[in-house]
Amino acid sequence: MEDDSKIIKEMEAILRKKAEELYSEKVVEHGTNPKNYGAIDSPDGYAKEQDECGRDAEMFLRVKNGRVVESKFKARGCMFTVAACDAAAEMSKGKTVPECFKISQSSILEHLGGLPADHIHCVLFAAIIFQRALKSYITKNKK
Repeated sequence: MEDDSKIIKEMEAILRKKAEELYSEKVVEHGTNPKNYGAIDSPDGYAKEQDECGRDAEMFLRVKNGRVVESKFKARGCMFTVAACDAAAEMSKGKTVPECFKISQSSILEHLGGLPADHIHCVLFAAIIFQRALKSYITKNKK
């Protein structure tokens, strides 16, 4: 059992090194070690989406005094989808709600240092779900 664990760790290290040769360090870090993965109980803002590729994701926001204090997500998809959702969550922390509306496909892409052209749609997916969670917060607070 111990040997299996050692082999798995070695294989993960090899795969990570290969990925870092192909993609930016931020893409690999957000995609393989997302710091904002999880859920928030009774979130202030929430959205859930599924796209035609079979990816699905949820975005959870906690807002205090008009600022995002916690942002989490759950996603099922490729490393690029996870990276984009994690980046959107990270970028929102500490920002005011109006500042968060600037978190878009292009700003997430810039934050990640780019993605392969055939995965740009993953960033759009993350931007859409993040913006919908933000809008759900605004809708909730208009009441």
